[in-house]
Amino acid sequence: MHYHERARRVREARTRWAWLTMAEKVPRLEVISITAQPLARSRRWRADVAACYPTVKAAIDGLVDARVIEDDDDRHVVALRFLPVVIGEGDGLRITVTDVSN
Repeated sequence: MHYHERARRVREARTRWAWLTMAEKVPRLEVISITAQPLARSRRWRADVAACYPTVKAAIDGLVDARVIEDDDDRHVVALRFLPVVIGEGDGLRITVTDVSN
């Protein structure tokens, strides 16, 4: 993929995740952990567990854009976990943000 096209897609994904975060009214958090889990309609789609990393990175950047976290550095995002695909819930990606501030 040409780097301009890739940049456009990342920018669009990051914006979508920021809007979803704001729509869900996710509060400002200091320290978080993130769990990512792909969703698939059928068993025909099977990928390695971290194949969704580029979209997860855009989602984390969207959290920063939505001001949920100050930055995506190791002071604010202390864990990133990938779970295997869930079959039957439709196609998508479930991102779970957990507050781990002390």
